[in-house]
Parts: sequence; C-alpha cells; structure tokens
Amino acid sequence: MLCILFKGFSHRAQGASHIAKNLPCQDNAKHYESSNLGIAVVSDGHGSEKHFRSAIGSKIATEISIQAIKDFIARENDYIDAIVSDVDKILKQLESNIIYRWNEAVYKHLTENPEVTEEEKLLYGDVDLKIGTRVYGATLIAAVITEKYWFVLQIGDGACVTVIDTETAKILVPEDERLVFGFTTSLCDSNAIDNFRHYFHEISEETPMPLGLIVSSDGLVDSYESDVFLGFNCKMLNTFSSQDITSEEIETFLLSISEKGSKDDISVAGIYFKPDDTAC
Repeated sequence: MLCILFKGFSHRAQGASHIAKNLPCQDNAKHYESSNLGIAVVSDGHGSEKHFRSAIGSKIATEISIQAIKDFIARENDYIDAIVSDVDKILKQLESNIIYRWNEAVYKHLTENPEVTEEEKLLYGDVDLKIGTRVYGATLIAAVITEKYWFVLQIGDGACVTVIDTETAKILVPEDERLVFGFTTSLCDSNAIDNFRHYFHEISEETPMPLGLIVSSDGLVDSYESDVFLGFNCKMLNTFSSQDITSEEIETFLLSISEKGSKDDISVAGIYFKPDDTAC
C-alpha cells in the first residue's frame, strides 16, 4: 500500500547588511512534518529601533503558529464540513488564535524582561519599551498541507510559492497593495486580524496536491525579479529536499544571495510530499 509522507525544511541566514552593522538575524523559519500533515512557517522581524525585539517576536511567531496549526488540524472533525463552504470564517478563526497566542507570548516575555538590556542599548542605541509589545513586531507566512486540502495564511510581506511541477510555480495568496516603500503589516498591529490574507485549496482527482509549498521572507523575494524568483523556487525545492546538501551549505548559499541581492536577512521553509510504501 502506497502512502503519503510529508517532509520539510527550514533555514535562515543573517543578511549582509546585518552582518556589516553587527545586528542579529531577525528572521526565523520552522517546519513540522508527519505522515498526514506538513507545515512550513517563516517570520520576518521588522528590525528597526522601534521594533528592537523583533528577533524574539519572529521566533515566537514561528513556534506558536506551528502549535496553533497542529491544534487546529487535531480538531478537523469539528470543521471539516464547513471549511469548503465557509473557508474565510474557519481560517479567520485560526488567524485570530495565532494573533492571540502571539500577543500572549510576547506580553509574557515583556513582563519578564521589563527593562532595556545593555546588549539592546549597544545594538540599537537610545530605545525604550513605552510602546509595549509592538517592539516585537513581525510578519508571518504559514503554509499547511494535509491529505485533503492545503492552505496558506499570511500577514505582511514575503511570499508563498506553490510548486506545481519541476518548471512551474505560482504565488496564489492575494497581494496586499499597501505593502510598498518598505511598509508592511504586522502581528503587532491593533487590527492584525483585518490584515491577514489566505488561500485555500481542496485536493481532489481534478486538482491534486502540488509538489510542494515554499514560504520565504522578503529578503529572498527582493533578491530576484518576479519571473526569475518563481523559477528559482522550483530549483530550490529540488535542491533543499536533497539529502546530499547540508544545512550549513544551504545557509551559506542564502547568505550569498543576500550579499548579491537584498542585503537583508533571509528565511525560507518548505513542505513537500513523496510516496512512501513503508509509512502505512
């Protein structure tokens, strides 16, 4: 009997400009894989002095998103009949839960660390915590695939690419036309729930699951022209899913992209499937 086995990868690299300024990498990436569920998540911390704890905010975002999605999928029987007929409502509930968990986690960190540290002063100068949890501001993209459907949640910039075959890829999450000239929406926005976008796709014989889903921060997106970027994702899925390449080699490769391109931090995560006759 042939079964589906979901596999994934997640990597990040400190941007060339952050290395030059001695700033930490403020991107984070994470994935989860099992026989019936794959999740790929990236989060890009805003990184300015106003958001000087965004590296922590993005790390929290990836961790709580993975857990929130796993909990969501575990309750599939409660919503499976409704998700196709009222997908916006169902996914909005998940997005609300992610926002709640993120705010709860960053507030906990803030209450446990209410003072600006010496390291933060050294890195960012004269900063303060008057704006509260907004200092943890970060974007989020999460791609989720099961045997029945797949979907993407996104707030802020970056991209989720659907790799359809070895030469074809698409970006299917609706664009947010406000995201220009460096502006981005964020988990720290008071109206964050209104700024989420999502895409849902039911798997069937007519519309099978893609080869994979890849999410990446704007540090990677901005390093390529749009058409080149899509083709690069096809090659990236093939390369990053190979057992012949190490995490260190991938992260060195991502740094070289940053140096030649955006100069920004880069985070990337992917989920893909392969038939496995030993998984059943």
